[in-house]
Amino acid sequence: MPVDRPFHAEPLRILAVAESDAAAAAIVTALGDEFAGSVRLSVEPSIADASPAGTEVVLLALDSLVACERRARALQAEAGAEAPLLIAVCRTAELAAAARLARAGVVDDYVLHPLESGDPGRLAASVRMAGRLARERGWAPVELPPRPPLVLLVEDDEFAHQLVAATLEAHDLALVVETDGEAALDRIAELRPELILMDVNLPGSDGVTLTQHLKRDAALAAIPVVMFTGEASREVLLRSLDAGAADFIVKPFTPEALMAKLRRFLPSLR
Repeated sequence: MPVDRPFHAEPLRILAVAESDAAAAAIVTALGDEFAGSVRLSVEPSIADASPAGTEVVLLALDSLVACERRARALQAEAGAEAPLLIAVCRTAELAAAARLARAGVVDDYVLHPLESGDPGRLAASVRMAGRLARERGWAPVELPPRPPLVLLVEDDEFAHQLVAATLEAHDLALVVETDGEAALDRIAELRPELILMDVNLPGSDGVTLTQHLKRDAALAAIPVVMFTGEASREVLLRSLDAGAADFIVKPFTPEALMAKLRRFLPSLR
């Protein structure tokens, strides 16, 4: 009886870009023995080993699909005509968004994160198919559609999260939410959003002080910051503007008022 061997005669060249050591380990376990020794790992925030050169399949297991999309576009731009097959490894709550990325051609496939999946063989099957496609099509350039503008919201109020998310989704804008001010500085540096919505009063943090830190970074200073404040006092507004904020919006606010502010700074909305 013939032995059932993997379709590829040589080991598939796989790059897994993961958000943590735990995520990387889960991917290696889910891929199993078939791809043992084929996977090269790059754990964020270090991207020293994240080059797609010579890679046929890239797995993107980052902490959000926005981060996956950013990295997918960067890898495609770097690889040029030798573009690898890209698979987004997403959370259960992100399945619909991952499907949209696949339909738009930003990624070639998407699978549920191994830590959440009830089908441990799904990731290996997807990699197997991606490898087959990569070798059948050779290296072909991929045309990616323009990505939607990204807004990063630094806010700890759940109602504000929901209102901003619903408003931005209706206008095809991408949103990332951070409730912790200090963590937001790292996310801003990682994602380079087109605009930042910054709450003035954050738990243990001051949005005005965070804006000052942001504006001292030459690489990030050009990103417009719109302050959220429930206190429309002259002192708060002056402090915000002195810190480098481009504008402010007073809570509570309507979706129309929010979009009026965003249109000032996002050319695609005009």
